[in-house]
Order: sequence, then structure tokens, then C-alpha cells
Amino acid sequence: MLLLLPDWAKNYGEFWRAIQIRNLWFIKLRYLVVILLICFLLSGEFLFKFNFTRTQIIAISTITFSILVYNILLHIFRKYVGCSPDKFNSLHLSLIQMILDLIALLLLVYFTGLIESPLYIFFIFHMIIGSLILPGYLVYVMAGVVSFLFTLLIALSKISLIKIHLINGLYSSPVNNTLSYELITLVSFIMMLFASVYLANNIARQLYRREQLLRTSLQKIDEAEKSKQKYIIGIVHEIKTPVTAIKSIIDVVLQHYVGAISKEAEEKLNRAKIRTEETLSLLNNVLRISRLKLLDIRSAEEIDINSFIQNIIEKQNESIKAKNIELLFEDRRKVKKFIKSDMILLELALSNIISNSIKYVNQNGRIEVIIDDVDDKISIEVCDNGIGIPKEDLPKIFNQFYRASNIDKTKHEGSGMGLAITKEIIERLGGEINVISPSRLAHDNFPGSCFKIITPYYFKPSTYDIFEVNPEDYLSSKNTLEGSDS
Repeated sequence: MLLLLPDWAKNYGEFWRAIQIRNLWFIKLRYLVVILLICFLLSGEFLFKFNFTRTQIIAISTITFSILVYNILLHIFRKYVGCSPDKFNSLHLSLIQMILDLIALLLLVYFTGLIESPLYIFFIFHMIIGSLILPGYLVYVMAGVVSFLFTLLIALSKISLIKIHLINGLYSSPVNNTLSYELITLVSFIMMLFASVYLANNIARQLYRREQLLRTSLQKIDEAEKSKQKYIIGIVHEIKTPVTAIKSIIDVVLQHYVGAISKEAEEKLNRAKIRTEETLSLLNNVLRISRLKLLDIRSAEEIDINSFIQNIIEKQNESIKAKNIELLFEDRRKVKKFIKSDMILLELALSNIISNSIKYVNQNGRIEVIIDDVDDKISIEVCDNGIGIPKEDLPKIFNQFYRASNIDKTKHEGSGMGLAITKEIIERLGGEINVISPSRLAHDNFPGSCFKIITPYYFKPSTYDIFEVNPEDYLSSKNTLEGSDS
């Protein structure tokens, strides 16, 4: 098997995709060529009065029909051609197309006048195309073969060994070129042919090299990002250990296992406990973001979104009752279809949004969770009549560590990372999230906010991994994404 593939492209998916796209593009272009050849025959015969000979009509018609037949076969066969470097692949298909086209073009040029044919310039077009796909040495060989055969046919016609088929009516007077004219024209054509191959091949090679350099740079960036996220995870775990130990000691003291403590000391310890819990929450959020950036999402499970959201709400039931919140959950879809998505990540995203609404509404507040269809996607809207988000803060609300300027930091603790995590999850799942404030539930001095998530019913996990992921890492990441403090 002729090896056509450069070494750097053996595992380069983008290279193969480009070759396959170009093969299909050339096949589609060839159908247009068939139509143009038919138009050439018909317009030449009836419009321009070229007066084609019977031989020319039969030859051009046969060549056109042959192009159509082999193009249909190529169109069908290309679906079964793979990208394995050691087997028949898309590059070999490109070479076959090139050879068949050059044979067809050579015959067309012969039956339309050789050096007087208006079609021989298309040899240059074919050489440029070949230079963009095939190795340089192979295109030079083809250019040499074309130059030799073209010259040979002209020479044989000059010594009357073969008949020259000029197009009658294309020229105002009988063609009787001098030998010098034909030599100069032929040499100019051959020089242009090889110059086109040289320039196109150099440009293509430079582009491929730049693509490879870009790919190598991206791989290095990915490796650096992977190392950075692993480093962050390691450091955060190290920090969590003493913080968790401090929390455990505080719990032991507060539960009076080491003896009675004064009310003043108990108050201070409770405040310290709250701060350690906030620290653990912040560390877990850092871990969540690092895990999301480190892992390539591949899980897609079938989810009954109605029951799924109800379960999330039930987990927040104590907080809802404590504030006497009126929470309405409604599924407005006409057809209650299941969705296919990553259950762990989707739960984290929706939990963040719903818990935020609970957190920022006042006593006797109102929250609505509405499911609906938007075109062929599902919409999940969470609206409340809480403190809302100032207009100037809306563009920044999904930034990491950003908290709205109207939040009372002493009353509502937080890290400002929940919405950043939510946005990244939703986008990784192929959806989008938007926020509106004031919301439709706004009243008096409580503008509230509406978060609307639109996501496809079927999330298709990526087939291209940026990072290599250890299954054990993925399993441990699920624990982190669920908010484990361990």
C-alpha cells in the first residue's frame, strides 16, 4: 500500500477530517462539471454554432457520462473509506480521484484541439488542488506525466500520426500555428504547471506545519492546565485536613465532652464553627471547579426531570419551612419526555440555583420553579421575589468569586463561586443560562431574580478527550461534586 501520510498526521484527527471534507467537496464539484460539460456541448452546438464533428460529440458525451458514473461510485464508496494510515484511506481515495480526473481532462483536451483547446488550462487547477492534499513528490510526478503526455500528443499530431480535433467555429480563420509558437506555448504551460505545484505545495506544507505547531502548543497548554488543577486539588486537600480537624474539635467542645463552658465561650465557638464551615464550603467549591476543568464529561443518564427537581426541592425542605416560603413547582410541558444528561453535574447546577433563591428571599417569600419546552430543548426557570440583582451587577454575576453589591455580607455568607460553577456545568452540558432582575414576581422593595436554564433533551458526551482521565479520579470527583466535606 502506497504510504501517502506525513508522519505528524497519523494521529491527527483534524487532518483526516479536512481530507474527508475535501473529498466530498470535490465529488460535489464534479457533478457541476458534468452539468457544465453538457451545457458546453449544447450551447456550442445550438448557440455558438461550433459545428462539432460526430467524433467530438460521441467522445465528449462518453467522457461526460464516464465522469458521472465514476463520481457516483466514488460518492457511494467514500462512506466506507476509513482513516487508518496502514490501510486504504481517504488520501488514497483523493489520489484515485486525481488520476481519474486527469485522464478525463486529457481526453477532453485531445478531442477539443490539444494546444488550441480552451480546456487545457484546467490542468493547472488540478495540480493546485492535488498540492493541497497529496504529498509534494506525488504531485510533481503527476505534473511530469501530464506534461509528457500532453507534449507527446502534440508531437504526434504534428507528424500526423494522430488526428487533431479542432473545434470548428471557435476560430475566425483556419489554425496554422508555427512550430516556434507551439513550443513557446508548451514550455510556458509546463513552467506554469510546475510553478503552480511548487507554490501551492509550499503554502500547504507551511499551513500544515503551523497547524501542527498550534496543536502541539494546545497540548502543552492542556498539560499545564491539567498539572495546575491537580496541584490545586492537592493543596486544597491538604488545607482541608486541618480545617476539618478544627471543626471536629470545636464540635467536641460545644457538645460539652470536655466539660462545661461559659455562654460567652460557646458564642465565640459557634461563630468559629460557622467560619470553619464557610471555609470548608469555599474549599469544596474550589475542588468542584478544579474537577470540572480536569475532567472531560462523558456520563449521560436518562433522567425524569420532574422527579429529579422535586427531589432537589425536598432536600431544601427544612430551609423552605424555616422561612415559610411559598414554593410553586410546575411542569408545563405537553409531553413529559425524559432527558439524557449528566445526573451529578445537573443536580449540582440546579441545587445551586434553587438554594440561592431560598437563601435570598425573606420570610414568607415566593419561589417558582417552572419546566417548559423551548423549540426542541427543555427550559427550567427559577424565579423569586428576593433581594434581586442590581442592573450593573448582572454582567458579572457568573464570574468566579463575584457577589452582588446589594448582598449583606454579615447576613448572607458565601464564596461567590456557586453561579460560576453552575454556568460552567450548563455550558458543558450543551446548554445556556440567563438571568433577569427584576423578576416577574417582583413586589414593593423586593425585585427578585429569574434564572432560566435551556438545555438539550439529549446531551451527547464528547468523543474527543482533551485530557486522559483516571476512572478512580472520576469516581472521587463525584463525591466532591456532591459537596463532601471529607
